[in-house]
Amino acid sequence: MDHKDHDKVFFVNFGAVMAALFGIFFVCIFAARLIASSGDQAPRPEQLASIAERIKPIGTVVTDPAALVKTSAPAVARAPMTGEQVNAKLCAGCHGAGVLGAPKIGDKAAWAARLSAAGGLDALVSHAIRGKNAMPPKGGDPSLSDDEVRAAVEFMLKQSGV
Repeated sequence: MDHKDHDKVFFVNFGAVMAALFGIFFVCIFAARLIASSGDQAPRPEQLASIAERIKPIGTVVTDPAALVKTSAPAVARAPMTGEQVNAKLCAGCHGAGVLGAPKIGDKAAWAARLSAAGGLDALVSHAIRGKNAMPPKGGDPSLSDDEVRAAVEFMLKQSGV
């Protein structure tokens, strides 16, 4: 199809498409008005309550440390764990395989070097309580008491022959 006046054909086709779109637009507006006019009554209280329940926030974010302490759950009382239990629960994950340079349980030389570098058992326990390098404080369980951490360190030293 060879037309001499391509611009005229384009504008005629474009005008027809736009007219069809405007026609569809006005039909949609008319239908929306018909639907909306049939619901002019006020919503019932149970409908409002249902909507409020659906759109309420899932939770809140507490950024104030004082308020955070008030909202946190109280610690559950539990019996103190032995060094072997703490080791099985937390320590063996890294010290069993030597993850990130952690001295392996059973490696006497590594534990002896770590013990002498720390300056004795009390300093080694202090490092375990505060955390050192990649090791988090108290092995990642803040509910552990200092005595439980000490028992775990002593257990690992005993297992390593130090």
